[in-house]
Amino acid sequence: MTPGTASHAPRYCVQVSAGRGPAPARQFVAALAARLEALCEAGGLVVVDVTIHGDEAEPGSVEIRVVGDAPSVLAGEPGTHALVARSPSRGKAARKRWFAGVWLLEAAEERAKEGAPIDAKDLEITAMRASGPGGQNVNKTSTAVRVRHRPSGITVRMADERSQQQNLRRAVQRVAEKLAEASERARAEDDAERRSVHDRVERGAPVRTYRLGRRGALEIAGATA
Repeated sequence: MTPGTASHAPRYCVQVSAGRGPAPARQFVAALAARLEALCEAGGLVVVDVTIHGDEAEPGSVEIRVVGDAPSVLAGEPGTHALVARSPSRGKAARKRWFAGVWLLEAAEERAKEGAPIDAKDLEITAMRASGPGGQNVNKTSTAVRVRHRPSGITVRMADERSQQQNLRRAVQRVAEKLAEASERARAEDDAERRSVHDRVERGAPVRTYRLGRRGALEIAGATA
């Protein structure tokens, strides 16, 4: 994917979390996030940034923001992942299952396209006669304007100024303000959703089960539907 096409491609956030799991579960989060990041890159997604919450070796959660067709590249990955490994507290022979959740969320930038910078081609501008008492000059010329932002459907009518250009400038400014408000709301919703999924790790029916290889790398031990 080239930088030019990346700006128009969908954006997603891949979140990996162990909820409030212990240190071994958080270590699993770090290894699982590394595996998913490599999977994204191998599938042609552009990894925009990686945010680690907590200690880098034992994070509570990791967010990987990507650009591209993440649902196709990461098909089968969202859900619960399990690691079967020896438990330090249970002796050499005892094994324990550690769980982590993977979620694929639309990034706020994609959900709030209306918050993007205004492109003049997206504006539908209509000149109108301003309302007012009969006989006044304001009725005789088309000084009022209506500006509609096609992608979001936001429409602003402005007739306060005597000049059509002034009304147009104020209407476009008002549209930009409304788009910024919508973008901020979407970002707040995105943050709230990511915080809420942090604690929703289901411990049954994992979509992937792993074991640790000789060098501590994750190896897929099996998968269930």
